[in-house]
Amino acid sequence: MHSAELDLNAKLAAQQAAEKKLADDQAALAAAKARLATFQIAVNKVAAATYMGGRTNGLDAILTAESPQLLIDGLSVQRVMARQMSTQMAGFRAAGEQAAKAERASAKSAADAKSAAEQAAAVRANLQHKQSQLQVQIAVVKSQYQALTPEQRTALADPGPIPARVPDAPGPAPEGLPPGAPPEGAPTPGEAPAPGGVSDIPFLAPGGGGGGDRATVVQAALTQIGTPYAWGGAGPGGFDCSGLVMWAFQQAGIALPHSSQALAHGGQPVALSDLQPGDVLTFYSDASHAGIYIGDGLMVHSSTFGQPVRVVPMTSSGPIYDARRY
Repeated sequence: MHSAELDLNAKLAAQQAAEKKLADDQAALAAAKARLATFQIAVNKVAAATYMGGRTNGLDAILTAESPQLLIDGLSVQRVMARQMSTQMAGFRAAGEQAAKAERASAKSAADAKSAAEQAAAVRANLQHKQSQLQVQIAVVKSQYQALTPEQRTALADPGPIPARVPDAPGPAPEGLPPGAPPEGAPTPGEAPAPGGVSDIPFLAPGGGGGGDRATVVQAALTQIGTPYAWGGAGPGGFDCSGLVMWAFQQAGIALPHSSQALAHGGQPVALSDLQPGDVLTFYSDASHAGIYIGDGLMVHSSTFGQPVRVVPMTSSGPIYDARRY
């Protein structure tokens, strides 16, 4: 009984520790999401401005400068803008990775807290069962004692000298364990930390490396940043995930179905290592979500109720099902 109580105390302590870890991880997740939100507006503006014709190269300054001093000033401003964009993007990616890591930690601590609570409940139930059994045994012994005669009670209180023990006859030696018994299994190693770091964002101008049609698709989708989510919506006042994809491709003269499952099985399959801006990504095992890749691990999508069209890391939307090029 004492060992069962110790076990219960240990399980309750583990439950409290798991619940505290869950609270800490949830607080860290909230802080990470808040930090990510501070970069979201800036990233959306930078991405939209760049893909929709914003020019930040030195050739533009050379062609438009009216004097050497204006050329120097223009190049200086462009360098400052480039550094600011790089800083915003780096902060956005770091905040996204931190939020994803905090979300994984929160999910794990929630599972640990649930497991600890279930184990504590099981130990508590087992202890209560043992206590009930003990109470029954005490009641049985009391009733049996009450049924004894005075002589039996006296004999029970003073049973007399204990007779000497007769040694047992020698028997065969116990057999040993069979050879080659398997040892205890080693604990499963923990999950390795995810690698960090991402590259700088390659901005794509219209008609650039991603192809004219894909650049048009990306530009069209980015013009809808901030548009509210609408179930079954295909714009321009509201979109669901496949509706945004369909509408953006329509602007490039390409007709696509209004179905993420259909999008996952059309076009040409693309390896994730070969993604280009304008490729269509689908997510989850049933291809129930879709978005448009815009470069450097980012995508634009319309995700769910309460979330407008926005730019996010492509890994933040769940497990990737497929990538297609149209």
